[in-house]
Amino acid sequence: MKKREPFIGITCDIQHYKRMKPPYYELVCDYRYPQAVKQAGGYPILLPMAFGEKIIHRYLDQMDGIIIVGGDDVDPKLYGEKKKRGTGTVPKPRIKFECKLYEEAKRRKLPVMGICYGMQLINVLEGGSLFQDIRRDARSRLNHRNKKNPHIPVTIDPTSRLGKIIGKRRIIAHCEHHQAVSTVAPSFKPVAFASDNIIEAIESRSKKILAIQWHPERLFRAPSTRRLFRAFVMMCRKKTKKAKRRRRR
Repeated sequence: MKKREPFIGITCDIQHYKRMKPPYYELVCDYRYPQAVKQAGGYPILLPMAFGEKIIHRYLDQMDGIIIVGGDDVDPKLYGEKKKRGTGTVPKPRIKFECKLYEEAKRRKLPVMGICYGMQLINVLEGGSLFQDIRRDARSRLNHRNKKNPHIPVTIDPTSRLGKIIGKRRIIAHCEHHQAVSTVAPSFKPVAFASDNIIEAIESRSKKILAIQWHPERLFRAPSTRRLFRAFVMMCRKKTKKAKRRRRR
């Protein structure tokens, strides 16, 4: 019998068209997210926003894992701060959906990957906080949002799960963020750093969560990206096998 590729739900960003009446928006997703999942042997499925518990449960009944993609900024209210100058938050419908999706996926022990904003959201939902602006609040001189040259060196703890997945202590990563983890969530630890010591990945005791600050999908042909997404797809595949065994009983 042919093996079924694990179904991996990918969240979408929102593109607003403010001048149109009535208010109008589109759900959008960078093609490189599903590309990286397909390349790793998974079956990507884009998830439209939903807020009812029944719908979210139906989504996750079919998924073997989820990816929370990059986006704008996490609302500072979620970690007890006021919005500062330069902070542009993700639209409320999106963050509401992803909060519910993450909590239910975690309850079900589904594998979750958070990328850029996705990692920041996970850190905040688990009790951590953020620098609203790296240069101002962390006093860093390194530009993590350099559109002309977004590639920066990242050092990975070789003893971490991420280090064992990537297989290298140092990689060149595509970074495009002006916020970063300030206080790491209690059950997590930092495992990758930029040259200015800004945190570029966090890990929890749970082996079900991968949280990456850089954008691996934007270098989807890089060996480090291939290893990362293959490891995540393998996590999702193991979940599929367990589900099949339960059904047989």
